[in-house]
Amino acid sequence: MKSRAVMLVVALCALLGAGVFSWWKVRAEDAPGPEVPPSSVPVARAALPGATPTGTPVPGVAGGPAQSPAGSALPPLPTSLQDTEEDGAVFVDASGHLVPNADLRRFFNYYLSATGEESASLIRERILAALRAKKLPPAAMDEAVQVLDDYLAYLDAARSLASTQGATTLDTAERLEALRKLRREHLGGAAEGLFGEEEAVDAVAVERLKLQKDASLTADERERRIAALEERLPPDVRQGREEAVRPLRQRAVEQEILAAGATAEDLRQHRLSTVGPEATERLEALDRERAQWKQRLEDFRAKREALGRTQPDAAARQAAVQRLLYDSFTPEERLRVEAADAINAASGGG
Repeated sequence: MKSRAVMLVVALCALLGAGVFSWWKVRAEDAPGPEVPPSSVPVARAALPGATPTGTPVPGVAGGPAQSPAGSALPPLPTSLQDTEEDGAVFVDASGHLVPNADLRRFFNYYLSATGEESASLIRERILAALRAKKLPPAAMDEAVQVLDDYLAYLDAARSLASTQGATTLDTAERLEALRKLRREHLGGAAEGLFGEEEAVDAVAVERLKLQKDASLTADERERRIAALEERLPPDVRQGREEAVRPLRQRAVEQEILAAGATAEDLRQHRLSTVGPEATERLEALDRERAQWKQRLEDFRAKREALGRTQPDAAARQAAVQRLLYDSFTPEERLRVEAADAINAASGGG
């Protein structure tokens, strides 16, 4: 009898031990990673790539609904960040090191956009919590914390620079150069990755401004030098600019063709050869929409002019014009009519 009781106690202890082990295992898997070290933790600058190498985005890094991590002691997101998606991304290279680039800066700036709604310390804690949630490799996590604190120090220095009395006397080129030096001073090798593309664009903009003000250049010389400047831009920036101005260039060429006496078929053939059949169809549909809008606007203006001739009372005439405007156009179209009238008046069209 006694041996049976002993066996029962042993069995119960074994079951209890197995349960405790299972509970500990689950807790260990669900427990958050180690606390992020404070900003004083040193990170070797050499571990941070100076340029912007290609890297691998950490799973879950891309923009998603912004929220405080589960179990976080942080308060709810500020109003400006609620119902928004986290911007930017965090990239890690094949060696498990952080890739400081423009995406990382956008990630920081997403949370920093709440400045004024929340304290600087709380915003920093939000960024650290978001970094922890991405489960970065240990080296990348240390580097991300260091870059974050260096970036925050740079922003403080930039604000101080802007508030100094001498800053108001600096021209655009001098201000950009001062910021460039501040970035290298505070961010070291990471500055090129975070700001390199932006600085290349700024440098081209400054040189373009100088060329536009240079009265010694002919128009052709100026255009050639500006075109050469554009070649210095990063490839993706050049592509974006080209896509932005392509419709304007296309329309300018078309206006020249029509002014030279081209027929509608000539214009169609030009479009087919330059932009292809699908874009040609879209352009032709846009032409029809423009023609319809132009006709509706001309009809409205004719009726409005008739009211001016037939209605001598100013108040009654104004009321009639307003009824005509509301009957003829939607609210969005009425804004277009007002804008067209303003442009027409400014150009001397009456």
